[in-house]
Amino acid sequence: MLVLLSAGILANGLVRPTYASVHSAALTNVRTLAWSWLGDLRPVGANLAWLQLQGAWQQRNPSEAITWMRLAIELEPRSLYFWSHGARIIAHDMPDWLIATGRSRPALGHEQAEMALALLDEALAWHEQNPHYWIERAGIELHAAQDIMAAAESFRRAAKLPGAPYFAARLHAELLVRKGRFDAARAWLVELHPTLPAQDPRAQADLVLGRIRGLEERLSLPAEQRYRARDEL
Repeated sequence: MLVLLSAGILANGLVRPTYASVHSAALTNVRTLAWSWLGDLRPVGANLAWLQLQGAWQQRNPSEAITWMRLAIELEPRSLYFWSHGARIIAHDMPDWLIATGRSRPALGHEQAEMALALLDEALAWHEQNPHYWIERAGIELHAAQDIMAAAESFRRAAKLPGAPYFAARLHAELLVRKGRFDAARAWLVELHPTLPAQDPRAQADLVLGRIRGLEERLSLPAEQRYRARDEL
């Protein structure tokens, strides 16, 4: 009860950042009060704040959603879940909620994508070495901001980090192909393929080799310049 009461006071009384002032000085008050009041109960408080966010989401209320989202993040910034799902809500859900303001859907989509990415910029201090952070960022860049090259770069950064899922590297190459950068995509896949364990189906080494071959055909590379896999040497 103490955690819920504290979270409620923070969100409803002392500091209630409005939708338009997400980055205002009020957030400093949220951070200071939340951490000092809740202490070791921060994860519990963060989860309770997120439950309140679900209610705001159902009501399609951006101001309420931002308030509770911010509280959850401030209480538990080590949780990528709050950052990434918050960014998704801002980028993918809020444009539809805000149609009633009279703005066009494309304009709202662009504005909210920038806002979501700004939120993820703040998460860098906590999650820069987490490949899943970069994958989440790539999703916003690709589907909300529609910035293919930014998404490609985020997938590249994810792929370079320990523990990255194999698909991040494949998606980097796929986006390069989408932008017509066939040489760069092939070079990336040629570097990637020898590192893929043939016995792990998640690595999809054969698929990667097939994509290399397809790019070589597209580039009309002569035989002596084509990639030779380990089992072809």
